[in-house]
Order: sequence, then structure tokens, then C-alpha cells
Amino acid sequence: MSDLHVHEDLARMITGYWSSQAIYAAAKLGIADLLKDGSRTVEELAAETDSDADALFRLLRALASLGIFAEDAPRQFKQTPMSAPLRSDVPGSQRALALMAGDAQHLAWGEILYSIKTGKS
Repeated sequence: MSDLHVHEDLARMITGYWSSQAIYAAAKLGIADLLKDGSRTVEELAAETDSDADALFRLLRALASLGIFAEDAPRQFKQTPMSAPLRSDVPGSQRALALMAGDAQHLAWGEILYSIKTGKS
């Protein structure tokens, strides 16, 4: 493996929480459930989730860059095969995992240095 690949892989690992926190936010807002019947505009989704439309747009664009959701018209998003498991009504839903990992576990892992230094949880 070349040094370039090692640096790219390490950078991806270091910033991995960016993706998981973006997925968490979308799961918490129930975006996949809101898109189950087809494309919706950011403004519609923002109104239904009591969110800021521009901030939600940035979140959905970031998730679209990962293959979770797709922008099929300007400021309009739809589900992808990757977002379907974030719905609460599908068998094998991953929504609860995204919520747990992005909330309680994220906070706990944020204190890993304290635990390593003190031996306490």
C-alpha cells in the first residue's frame, strides 16, 4: 500500500464521525421516513422536521455525497438503497442503531481519553 493510500485511509478514519453524526441527524429527524413515498423539497422536509431549510439542505447534500439520499432536482431529495434501512418501518431497520451510535455512544466515546487516563468509565 502506498503512502498516499495510507494517508487517505487514515484521514477517512479520523473524520469518520462526521458521516456518522450526519446519518444520526437524518435518522433523528426521520428524513428517510418522510421520503418513503417519493421525492420532497428541502422546504417541505424542513417544515415537517421544524428545521432550518438551508442547514437541512447542507446536511442532505453531504449525505447525498455518501450515497445516502439523492438530489434529483435542485433542493429536492429522494431515497436511495442506502437510506432505505434508515426508515423505521422496514425489516432490519438501522434507524435505532444510528440513533444510539450518534447520541449516547458518541458522547461516551468522546470521553475515551478521560477513561484511558483514569481507568474510570
